[in-house]
Amino acid sequence: MGVSEFTVMVLIYSGIMIFFLVPFKKNQSEEIKRPFTLKESLLHITFHKKALLALLSLGFLLVAIWSGYEQDVYHFNAHSGFPPINSDSKAIFYMCATLGYTVILYFLLAFCFSLNISKRKRVEF
Repeated sequence: MGVSEFTVMVLIYSGIMIFFLVPFKKNQSEEIKRPFTLKESLLHITFHKKALLALLSLGFLLVAIWSGYEQDVYHFNAHSGFPPINSDSKAIFYMCATLGYTVILYFLLAFCFSLNISKRKRVEF
């Protein structure tokens, strides 16, 4: 896979995760009494309706990575005539990298959300 293909896949995955993790906007008339802390913004991002779709898409992606590598190994072992191979470590590496990227994206969104709320609160005073 080339760099441009990988970049497009990362951008699409990031866009989908950002869409699912950012909660719906509430009424603008609803006032925020104090700025959100990082912990509160993490809870706010985690417990809303679209976050379940983000979790489901992450689970689907991890299963797809695992089954894709298993199918490649099965096909190679069944049709090549060479000694059997095993690529579990490569699949686990890609799964851990995907999970790590998702966690980093999740914390970055929570941090940006709390900064945005605190900046908006400072302007109101």
